[in-house]
Amino acid sequence: MSKLKQLLSSFDEEEKILEDEVEVYADSVKQALSLAAEALNVDVSSLEYEIVKKGHQGFFGMGRTPYKVVVRPILQPEHVDLNELDSKLSTEISDLDFEVKNKNESGSFKIRTTKTGVWLIVTKPRGEGRPVVISDVLLKIDSMRIRNYSADTVKNEVKNASGEPVKIADWIPNPEYDGSMHVEVSSDEMKATVYFDAPRYSGRHMDFDDIINAMKNSGIVYGVNEKRINDYLSEMNYSRPLIAAEGTLPKNGEDAYVEYKVRIENKIDFSEIDGKVDFKDLNLIENVVTGQLLAVKVPAEQGIQGRTVTNRLLPARSGRDTSIQHGEGTILSDDGRELTAEKNGQVVLKAGRIIVDDVLVIQGDVNMETGDILMLGSILITGNVLDNFKVKASGNIEVRGSVQKAFLEAEGDIIVKGGINGRDEGRVETTGGTIYAKFVRSSRLIAEKNVIVTEELLNSRVDAGKLIYCNGKRAQISGGILRAGEEVNARAIGADSYIRTEIFVGLNPKVLQQLNDLESVLKETAEELEKLSKDITTLNNRRRTTALTEEQKEMLSSYTSRSEKLEERKQEVFSEMEELREYMKMIEQKGLVSAEKNLYPGVEIFVKDQKLKINDEYSDVRITFEGGDWRFGKYELPLGQQPKYARRSFSRRR
Repeated sequence: MSKLKQLLSSFDEEEKILEDEVEVYADSVKQALSLAAEALNVDVSSLEYEIVKKGHQGFFGMGRTPYKVVVRPILQPEHVDLNELDSKLSTEISDLDFEVKNKNESGSFKIRTTKTGVWLIVTKPRGEGRPVVISDVLLKIDSMRIRNYSADTVKNEVKNASGEPVKIADWIPNPEYDGSMHVEVSSDEMKATVYFDAPRYSGRHMDFDDIINAMKNSGIVYGVNEKRINDYLSEMNYSRPLIAAEGTLPKNGEDAYVEYKVRIENKIDFSEIDGKVDFKDLNLIENVVTGQLLAVKVPAEQGIQGRTVTNRLLPARSGRDTSIQHGEGTILSDDGRELTAEKNGQVVLKAGRIIVDDVLVIQGDVNMETGDILMLGSILITGNVLDNFKVKASGNIEVRGSVQKAFLEAEGDIIVKGGINGRDEGRVETTGGTIYAKFVRSSRLIAEKNVIVTEELLNSRVDAGKLIYCNGKRAQISGGILRAGEEVNARAIGADSYIRTEIFVGLNPKVLQQLNDLESVLKETAEELEKLSKDITTLNNRRRTTALTEEQKEMLSSYTSRSEKLEERKQEVFSEMEELREYMKMIEQKGLVSAEKNLYPGVEIFVKDQKLKINDEYSDVRITFEGGDWRFGKYELPLGQQPKYARRSFSRRR
């Protein structure tokens, strides 16, 4: 049947087998077909079947297993070309006949002893196989020391070879010959294994009841696998043990967790069209309306106890509970399972708490009509931010236009869909997020996380806690000072004119800025000490020749006191600077600078106290500083970015 189905499958477009099929368990194939025909409401003659598992009648009703048969109807539509099908089958039929005819198998017999008697099973040969002969059976009976058998019954069954058990003698108990078994329980009581000793001569085989009783006597009352026991008995393979029962492991309950129904994390997602990056699809601000569902708590699950084969309970841990951490602008349901927005605004996850910040919308420019803007929330500006105006927000700032010589400060992200042209005075800073801009010129940028620019970053001073990234089709970093905690990555760095571009990587700019600030303090302190020293010297010299006035005495005392305090402050600054320098030496700094297209001469790269001056032009290059050495490799995109351009081999241009 399986071979025929394989041949028919090549005519899939011409013949369809109905998908309706049934799986039937019955004592015989005939019974299975009858039951299937009734269930499918078709005639038995229109059915095909496959025997998945052959049944067994058992020994006098013991150890019986049913047939497992898959039955399905066949539909042969009018459009099937039977001639073509016949031709196709004819090319294969000889192979099929050869396969069937050459499955020659001699007949066989078995003799089994049970409580109900001694049973003989004789099977017919297949093909040209040799049939069972009576002499072989009698010789086996004699070797098994079976004395009270019916010779006529044996003769008839050898002749008929029915394949079914036929009783030839009564069972005479003989513990010396009978099979035996013992049960072993694992140390954790999760498994019961039965080991058998095969019977000798006419000794009796173990049956289902024997096994069950033996396990009960061993205290096994849970997890008994009756099907596995019956399958084992049908095979009677005493060479392997029988795992007759298995316990159930405990299942710990899943912890409760919070499922967010809104986006609470910003992800960089550039959409590039014709070589240009379109900011309109960034969707970095998640706005919500009053009553909108923000989060739900999925409750913890109860644990499910386990059980050993001896019926000992195994405890299970129930899942740990949690709660929705919420803040301003949200409403938590009485049962603590749902969080909704109390007002329109922007969803922000701050210190693990969900809050809804108000969003202030400025229609048009920030100018004389609006004045400076301070907002405890987020700000959306549809126009530009003009010269000398200040915009400050506790959330995000989004500018649909450009930012001129202005001052922007936010705790979240700052998005400028146009560009930033500070003309050496403008300043844009985020203390907790990322700065996004189309271009940056002659500006001061400070970002806790990243600075992302899509076209050009020119003659600016930029600090980023992690990454400075400039990689559109025409993106270029040229001139200025750039400091990044992890990496500077751009399409091109420097310029044909060899403009000086300084890049500091591998250390958080805050540390560098702190050191620079201390150096400025030290310089100012030294200058003031020098001036005070001159004034003190002048007054002391005058005191040697003439008496000082009361005013002069007060001045000398004040100068001296001030000088002493400044000396103390100078020593403190020295100590702080030394601590910072020691910290910079201690931490493992791995500077990383990557240029996808060009890295020009004039670029200087600094890591710790090491400096690399670029004197040659490079393409497709990645420069790292590790273990005290500069290393050159092929360009790689920053982590999380998708490749946009074909890779080229690393090369140096002379």
